[in-house]
Amino acid sequence: MNVTKNIENKGTNKKNLCGLVLIDKAAEINSHKIVSAMRKILNIDKVGHLGTLDPFATGLLPVLIGGATRLSDEIMDGKKQYLFTISLGTETDTLDYSGRVINEEAVPEQFNEKIQENLYQFIGNIEQVPPVYSALKMNGRPLYEYMRATGKLPDSIETKKRIIQIEKINIVSFDLKAKSITLRVLCGKGTYVRSLARDISKSIGTVGHCTQLRREYVEPWSVENAIVFSLDSKISSDQIIEKMISPEEMLPNIPKVVLNEEYHKQLSSGNVIFVSADVLEGKLDLNSLRNGSSYNKIFVSIQNFEFMFYSDIEYIQVNNVFKIMPKKKIN
Repeated sequence: MNVTKNIENKGTNKKNLCGLVLIDKAAEINSHKIVSAMRKILNIDKVGHLGTLDPFATGLLPVLIGGATRLSDEIMDGKKQYLFTISLGTETDTLDYSGRVINEEAVPEQFNEKIQENLYQFIGNIEQVPPVYSALKMNGRPLYEYMRATGKLPDSIETKKRIIQIEKINIVSFDLKAKSITLRVLCGKGTYVRSLARDISKSIGTVGHCTQLRREYVEPWSVENAIVFSLDSKISSDQIIEKMISPEEMLPNIPKVVLNEEYHKQLSSGNVIFVSADVLEGKLDLNSLRNGSSYNKIFVSIQNFEFMFYSDIEYIQVNNVFKIMPKKKIN
């Protein structure tokens, strides 16, 4: 599929761009192809996404641009919300509608009531076996590569069982005739909704697979604020830049400090900086730093320069100074 055919690219060089863009992904587009398209739109190499969405899935795909790609670990641990539909009575090898049917079972009457009775089992910290078609790795290789190549894994999928966290799950609608049910779940990192659909089906004595999956929320962002990206979309670099979220907005609880130019040489080289309290007065909560009761991360930049570092900060009591340790250059 050519997802870049309708891109309006005027050849503008955007190498200094840095931030996050919220994309509302259409079905049947690979997450990696969206990244490739964004590189072409913005004429920039450093682009990456947070949390792969399956090709059949739609919804929120946060895309990091430029130096902001270095902040992926800091911002991908939040909660996620999904809307998903289970078709009961048939199970596929991929646990979605794109796969091959591997099992069929009768569906209980009034299945919606039975599922409602069982949902409590899926709240809190629960064990989950991931799909065999997933990006998790076994012996350094994604599971889906084994399945596509040989139709089996080198070891049991049970070895990949993990603890996930479900905060909330509820029924949105159901169709007794079509034997389908739609639910909404708020969950933690690492949750596979396709596996959740499988396990909910099993809990009422049948099987099932996902026919719809939409990510509505990645903490703290909603899909309502995202740019729609489909095969028919016409997206310009100006549209993306207008919607771009800055690193400071991505991590609003991390304070930013702007130092004067005397620190330029040290910071631009990523070297440790020792700063007296009077330099930071009014810019940070110094008492909390001294007591170790608050944050220990900051953004630090130099006045009249564009680059910025995500840094650790520590109070050195014996010298009564603050030690700033640059970790990741953001732009």
